[in-house]
Amino acid sequence: MKQMITSICCLVGLMYSFVGDSYAQTLPNEIIQGPFRTNLYPEGKIYFEKENDATPDDSCQTIAFILEYKQANQLKKEKVDEYYGNGGCVKLASVFFAKVHNKNYIFVMQKWEHHLSGVGIDNDEYETSAYTKNKKGKLIIDADLSADPNFSGIDGIVDDDVHHRRCYKYKTAAEVKKYLKQKYQ
Repeated sequence: MKQMITSICCLVGLMYSFVGDSYAQTLPNEIIQGPFRTNLYPEGKIYFEKENDATPDDSCQTIAFILEYKQANQLKKEKVDEYYGNGGCVKLASVFFAKVHNKNYIFVMQKWEHHLSGVGIDNDEYETSAYTKNKKGKLIIDADLSADPNFSGIDGIVDDDVHHRRCYKYKTAAEVKKYLKQKYQ
């Protein structure tokens, strides 16, 4: 009798382990922005999803930039980029579309909130990335445009002796679009 109970407990444990593992692997990622249509892929769409990769000691989830489009009557799904925590969990502040030098772009503004009251840090960090098609038709980050120094900055109180309070000017899509027209058109 004791051996039968032990066998049943082992069997239940194995089933729980198998079902639990397969369930965790099949949880869908949560779409948090989109889907959006884009001129870059007329029969496609882009969207952003939280990936199920957070661990118990890390509550921040990676955000994936996904492109779906049709090619030769097949649905293709590609991960264009990923955004990670950087001293805080990453959030999407904005996703917008604009033309630069008559070329279509997708702009993604990421934001990290840093609130460490014990050390006097209370700020938001921003970074905007620009994506377009390369010569092979693949959606990629435009490294030159994304490296524009005005596409990243900190707004708020930082813990340094030089500039304790910083004001970042380009925190919204409207502000970045205005800047693009002034500098790149």
